Amino acid sequence: MPTTYFDARTPLTLVTGWLGAGKTTLLNRILADPGGRRFAVLVNEFGDIGIDHRLIVRADEDIVELSNGCVCCSVRGDLVQALERLRKRRFGGLLPARKFDHALLETTGIAEPAPLLRTFLVEESVAMHWRIASTLCLVDAVHAERAFAEPSACDQMALADGLLLAKTSLVSEPALAKLHGRLETDFPGSWLAMTSSVATEDLLRDREPRAIPSQSPSSGHGNLAAITLTEDAPLDELKAHLWLDGVAKLQQEGLVRWKGFLNLKDVSHRGVLQGTYELYTVSAGDPWGEAPRRTEIVLIGRSLDEAMLRRGLTAARA
Repeated sequence: MPTTYFDARTPLTLVTGWLGAGKTTLLNRILADPGGRRFAVLVNEFGDIGIDHRLIVRADEDIVELSNGCVCCSVRGDLVQALERLRKRRFGGLLPARKFDHALLETTGIAEPAPLLRTFLVEESVAMHWRIASTLCLVDAVHAERAFAEPSACDQMALADGLLLAKTSLVSEPALAKLHGRLETDFPGSWLAMTSSVATEDLLRDREPRAIPSQSPSSGHGNLAAITLTEDAPLDELKAHLWLDGVAKLQQEGLVRWKGFLNLKDVSHRGVLQGTYELYTVSAGDPWGEAPRRTEIVLIGRSLDEAMLRRGLTAARA
């Protein structure tokens, strides 16, 4: 049996999406039916989230207490300070404790989530106590074409572990199928679902990259493209890390998101790659077991050197 490691850090789900995509509606739905969980919700301003006032019990400082045991925290500038303020309130002290099991962080519609993700990777005080469970991006099915025309909205979709289609009842079946296919092609490796049918439990669970089609071609819209790399031969662990370091350095001007699985020689579990711009991590995933061992990586960005990327991965073979 594989060893299971308990991560005591508080999981956080990042919710992004272009203006009007339905982020607040999704959060209110989760808060209205928390399934026994107690949440901490971080928003830029309380007015932006539109939490149902019937849920609010009382407020002190920047903390709003909700009737279901959840709390809401205002982020006015410094995310690090807001996270630390919440952490201290979780365990009490001079002020009453505000217990919670999971955190939700809603971005503004025009925000690029990359700086927020960086905070959880480079800020030691944050990384010690918090971990990103997943990044979800809501896609407005009615106005998707407008979002595709916005570089920041495309970055939100590219950085997401999961894409959630909202307002699907307002578009035709052919239009919805076309949008579904476009998202799958442009952002391979991302989980895709409709908000109307997805369960809260699925929204909140930890996400690894989705399996990548074996023959997924390079694709994209506008100047944002996805490149899929695969390698059947096992990789040398040192060579693989050197190659990843090189990718982070040489492609950082155009790279937005990179993720996938590494087949490392003499390692029984999958190496899970998660990268945002020039920052990346490789963590231990599930054991390979009977599954075919194969390196699968998708890189999403602008003006990426595909030939160089393929040569580098080939050179990392054991």
